[in-house]
Amino acid sequence: MMIFKNQTIVISGGASGIGLEVAKKVMSNNGTAIIVDRNNETLNNLKLEKFDNFLKSQADVTDENQLKEVLLKHKDKVPPITGLVCSAGKAPVPKRIEDTEIKEWNEIIQSHLTGTFITCKIFGSHMAQNGFGSIVNISSVVGYNSGPVLAYGAAKAGIINLTSALSIQWAKDKVRVNAVAPGWTDTPLLRPKERKNKRDLTPILNAVPQNRIMEANEIADVITFLLSEKSSSITGTTIKCDGGTLAGAGWLPYGGFPSDDKNKNLYSLEE
Repeated sequence: MMIFKNQTIVISGGASGIGLEVAKKVMSNNGTAIIVDRNNETLNNLKLEKFDNFLKSQADVTDENQLKEVLLKHKDKVPPITGLVCSAGKAPVPKRIEDTEIKEWNEIIQSHLTGTFITCKIFGSHMAQNGFGSIVNISSVVGYNSGPVLAYGAAKAGIINLTSALSIQWAKDKVRVNAVAPGWTDTPLLRPKERKNKRDLTPILNAVPQNRIMEANEIADVITFLLSEKSSSITGTTIKCDGGTLAGAGWLPYGGFPSDDKNKNLYSLEE
């Protein structure tokens, strides 16, 4: 398909997880991908033999000057930059507030919320000057409800609000700004390599009406849609990609989600 022909999409955090899946879909649709990641080793080990329409750039999204350098280095070597995906961010560690150091709090807020702000500022402003573009930020279901990942939840809620604000600021410049809020998704943030085969996912599955973990390529499909002109009327929106997790939260006190178990006393709070 030719959805992104003669277009370039910048993807922060693009060397792994959802960001990498987006990059593959962009390239499969004849677009050029600029893959930005702070981890130089991950970038160097990136295996994309079937593609040649991409550039790699090491940068920390919390450093405005580094992102400016990425833009200046690549903007004249590629087709017009028409899209941006902000998917960079550090993995959170569940903790009580009493056990959370301010350094940990700042690192998560910086990598997710501030990093998204800076990335949008640099590349979004560039697209606004050119009069066309689409931005997709990565929030989370935790941006809508609470959880023991305090800084992460606050950052993801902030991204939802930032997305809405930027969509209005840049509407006149024909730059659309949207976000996706994934639920539990099979990425390195969910299952780091050192514990990939050890984590019990049963509690997670029980909270998802579809009873499954989302795949990174499923989230990337939604992001690709939002980047494309097929979503030309959509801006200022956050799309939940969570298998019904948020919609189903109110069902849990009533015995859980409908199932094939005929003996399950659904909708009753009695013992």
